[in-house]
Amino acid sequence: MTIDLKTTPFSCRGSYLVISEVSENWCGCRNEAGLYLRTVRGSASRPLIARVKIGNKGRDVAYKAELDGAVLVLKCARGRAEFCFDDPSTLLVRGSAGLDITLDFLSDTGSFEYIYAFERDGRAFHMANCFKNNCRCLMMAQQGDVSVDQLWQEKSALRARFSVSGETGFLLALKEIVTEWDGKWKTFDFDLSAQKAGEELAGFTKKMPSCPEKYKTTAEKAAYLLWASAVKKGGLYTREAILMSKNWMKNVWSWDHCFNAVALSYAEPSLAWDQFMLMFDRQDKTGLLPDSINDTLAIWNFCKPPIHGWALQIMMENMTLTPQQLRQAYLRLSKWTRWWLENRDYDGDGLCEYNHGNDSGWDNSTVFSVTPPICSPELQAFLVIQMDVLSDIASKLGRENAAAAWREKSDGMLDRLLGHMFRDGLPIAFQSGSHAPVPNRSLLPYLCAVLGEKLPEYIRNSMIKALRSDMFRTPHGFATEAPGSPDYLSDGYWRGPIWAPSTMLLADGLKRCGEKELARDTAKRFADMVKKAGFAENFDALTGEGLRDRAYTWTAAAFLAMAHEYL
Repeated sequence: MTIDLKTTPFSCRGSYLVISEVSENWCGCRNEAGLYLRTVRGSASRPLIARVKIGNKGRDVAYKAELDGAVLVLKCARGRAEFCFDDPSTLLVRGSAGLDITLDFLSDTGSFEYIYAFERDGRAFHMANCFKNNCRCLMMAQQGDVSVDQLWQEKSALRARFSVSGETGFLLALKEIVTEWDGKWKTFDFDLSAQKAGEELAGFTKKMPSCPEKYKTTAEKAAYLLWASAVKKGGLYTREAILMSKNWMKNVWSWDHCFNAVALSYAEPSLAWDQFMLMFDRQDKTGLLPDSINDTLAIWNFCKPPIHGWALQIMMENMTLTPQQLRQAYLRLSKWTRWWLENRDYDGDGLCEYNHGNDSGWDNSTVFSVTPPICSPELQAFLVIQMDVLSDIASKLGRENAAAAWREKSDGMLDRLLGHMFRDGLPIAFQSGSHAPVPNRSLLPYLCAVLGEKLPEYIRNSMIKALRSDMFRTPHGFATEAPGSPDYLSDGYWRGPIWAPSTMLLADGLKRCGEKELARDTAKRFADMVKKAGFAENFDALTGEGLRDRAYTWTAAAFLAMAHEYL
């Protein structure tokens, strides 16, 4: 399978190490364009560990990248260099006769970068101290000759380059050391390591939702992306975590994780549960979820929309929750729902508001073109569904009084939503307090379609008519801002591009409204776009071109779930 290292990183399940091609001055790193070893740890002040150069007698050689199982193969005119992980912390690199590899540890980008040599049990080791990355890289050439090009000055190396070459080939092992090396080292067999990693990836791929044959290769790439984007438990990650990307969107956000959990719920229930609960493990005592986390940092300035009940409802259709899981879900989801009801109804009208576009997940949507707080109908819809789910779980747990109370709260919010947030059958958003409608041509309010038959027929008909028209609908799906809007931007983030979450939520809403064929058509347009453009963060609504981070897991997850459910 071909792999474009400019868009899709090479990694493995559990690892914080990544190999990819990056552009000049990538993420402000003042680097040259090229192939790099990177870290996705949140504690790193700079993500680039070392530039990786494949050469022949010191001269750089061109290559073509392919993915063979879980092995990255760089095919050169005179041989090949292969990368695979023996474990999440240990990267193996094997090179053909005549090839060499150089790791330039970028010591010119910061202080305290250097390489030192030592012996242990008759073996020669080198340790690269990567202060900028908050880690060290322990290296040993099991085959081949080592050379170090280093210029020391006072407290750091002005350059620190580690090279391995061999007339009959080379085998380099590199291990990430976060605290201290335990002194254990084994003799590596590249082929056995590759086989083990390949079998793990193949097993994971087989557990992904089934989809039509025409999308088989795309589904395999989606499975690889989900598998390779996982990092092992540690720090603020209380469970194995699937990052949103191992490019630069290398955190977990408090709604992105729901889409990954849904896709995994078909045949990976344990991993799905971990993805769903990951953010709830960091829940504040008030009930608030962080906006995002990585292994070292939680962001609390914003939050994300309460789609968790919607996601859990789908998960429970695909997997069986144990009584303990039901109790955990009920406790956490109750606190999250009460937080919204108690802390985000500033004008006391019984309808909740967003403090900022970031809280909705639609950061710069035109719904937020006036000063927040903003009350938008899809927020109420998400809460209605969430309270319905809480009522259902309470019943399963034998808590009938609680079930009735949640149902009453849900019905009350639905009544207020229907009474205040529609004009001529179409959804509107308004400012808190004044209830002055916000002029916008955003798709965001239409996500209230997830309520399905809870919406009166005239509202459903009005919304479906608008969604069937070309107001938002393009050959590739639903634009997040109407293309005819003066605020539409082809690469405008939430002011135009197509996104996976809006597509998946809207497809589900259309199905709930009885529009199964329109839901299917929406899924097909999205799947065809992804098949051509890859798993981008978002897509140009008119051309289908992938935009921004090009290896985004919720895009892969939404593709898998929708291709299975609708196609």
